[in-house]
Amino acid sequence: MTEINWKEELTNWEEEYMQMRECDPGPYLTDIELDILQSDVLKSNEGMIFGAMYADWKKRKGLLS
Repeated sequence: MTEINWKEELTNWEEEYMQMRECDPGPYLTDIELDILQSDVLKSNEGMIFGAMYADWKKRKGLLS
């Protein structure tokens, strides 16, 4: 079993996720999702959207068990 270097994986997950979704045949990122990913500050009402995108990124990377 391979160890995951989370520090390395998480460094630019937002950029990687945006690139993944750009290549998707499915729905594109909404303006709100793009704003959240590009923002340095996360508002309290954006946490659920951010978490969903993070979980989707982990699933696409095969990091979820």
